[in-house]
Amino acid sequence: MSKVNTICLRCGTVQVRSDLVEILENNDEDKYMILEEKKMCPKCKIKTNQIATKDIKMLKKSLETNPNKKLDSYILKLIKR
Repeated sequence: MSKVNTICLRCGTVQVRSDLVEILENNDEDKYMILEEKKMCPKCKIKTNQIATKDIKMLKKSLETNPNKKLDSYILKLIKR
């Protein structure tokens, strides 16, 4: 079964989820996708904005070499924690 990693944009907590695979497969972008619906973060204990990615290591590499947006730099900062 395929898994997707989600990253909380508030605290940087990473979760592995299997219920978001279909959403990410429809995405053309390789890096990440901002989820429209807020998801529950186990660390923050509230529903927060999150991003989804297939592979965090590949996301980190691509953001280090070519951060395009301000959000890219913020996500890279969260991943490096």
